[in-house]
Amino acid sequence: MSYSNFLHSLLRIFGSMKGRIFYGWWIVILGSLISAVGTGILFYGFTVFFLPLKRDFAVSSAAISLLYGAARLEGGVEGPIVGHLIDRFGPRAMIFAGVSMAGVGLILLAMTRSFWSFFFIYIFIVSLGYNAGFFHPVSTAVNNWFIRQRGVAFSCISASGNVGVMFVAPLLSYIILNFGWRAGAVTAGLIILVVGLPAALPIHRSPEVVGLHPDGEPSHRTELQKSDPIRPQAVDFDFTVKEALKTVTYWMLMGAISLRLFVTVAVNTHFIPILVWRGVSEATGAYLLSLFAFSTILSMLGMGWVGDRWNKSLLCSLCIVPTIVTMVGLIFSRAAPIIYFFPIALAITMGIAPLNWALIGDFFGRRAYATLRGIMGISYGTATFVSPVYAGWVYDATGSYKLVLITFSIILLLAASSFAILRPPSLARAKREILRYS
Repeated sequence: MSYSNFLHSLLRIFGSMKGRIFYGWWIVILGSLISAVGTGILFYGFTVFFLPLKRDFAVSSAAISLLYGAARLEGGVEGPIVGHLIDRFGPRAMIFAGVSMAGVGLILLAMTRSFWSFFFIYIFIVSLGYNAGFFHPVSTAVNNWFIRQRGVAFSCISASGNVGVMFVAPLLSYIILNFGWRAGAVTAGLIILVVGLPAALPIHRSPEVVGLHPDGEPSHRTELQKSDPIRPQAVDFDFTVKEALKTVTYWMLMGAISLRLFVTVAVNTHFIPILVWRGVSEATGAYLLSLFAFSTILSMLGMGWVGDRWNKSLLCSLCIVPTIVTMVGLIFSRAAPIIYFFPIALAITMGIAPLNWALIGDFFGRRAYATLRGIMGISYGTATFVSPVYAGWVYDATGSYKLVLITFSIILLLAASSFAILRPPSLARAKREILRYS
């Protein structure tokens, strides 16, 4: 069967199902598959390559951390460009391009013989493909297909990355420990290509393309919905970018999110090295990484449900505390249980990530949501570039993660305090602030 015939057959299969199940949920399932392999391998699963790469290339922990930090910084820089390309060519085209680059790039990594050749292929092929072809286009597709049920759809996409690492990390760890990291890189690349490319085929830009409407609603709509069918329900207030930037709340929220990500991204990168420092084998560390991934799935889904019924800011503050306690325990206690509580505590803190992004909408509405989040990316993108390198540099200098964990505990305490005192600005109060500072 030719590739073209395969494409049309797959589309017919999914098309026959849309009468029974809203086609948007197939978009969610397919997007979750793409997110699972991409995020599971290239975001959460990178830590299984950390120590093997360090040994093979005979470089420092800071050098390996630079790979991860540069990839996150690149994602922040290319975000606006990727968004424009998605709007112009559609999610499917960008998924195809990104998946192809990431999959082929991982295979090419196996052929490298120096750290810097690895660095340039990883950053300018693998990472570029991941940042362009996974989260952004998948999120755009889900956003176009859902309005009322957008929260549930996004929670599935967010949790799928952890499902991916729960299965992928032990597999890659086994291959790396028995056959080397190069075999692991080839396997990871093939998984991304085999899963990602077919899953992208039935993803349409919007429900209108196939004669449907968001959420599977019938065609009769208000005039507002007809004129902009993917526009969400109106909220009580909407800030412009200028109005939001002149509120204290916006900058406090940016700071709180950046402080949280400063720690969680670095700890994710150094997850297995931290456990090895505490006397755990690399294989056991990979299984604990799976425990972390599984716990994060439950945490994200649970936090999303609770967050709609409780104070999101306070919930974010409280859920940072377990990671602080565990980090202090890793520093001062030799008890074995603290090692096994570490992935669970970190998962609780990771579970508030969807709430962080929801708070932007809760506080400032939907009118300028993307722009306001993009501006925050400058801050948290820089934070996630610096923190993994800092952790690696300190370990190289001291042979210990003790100072890193002390620093990270203080930063998380600041993040928790910032979330605890966050208050939603009323539009009237915000306008008074604007007049006062204008």
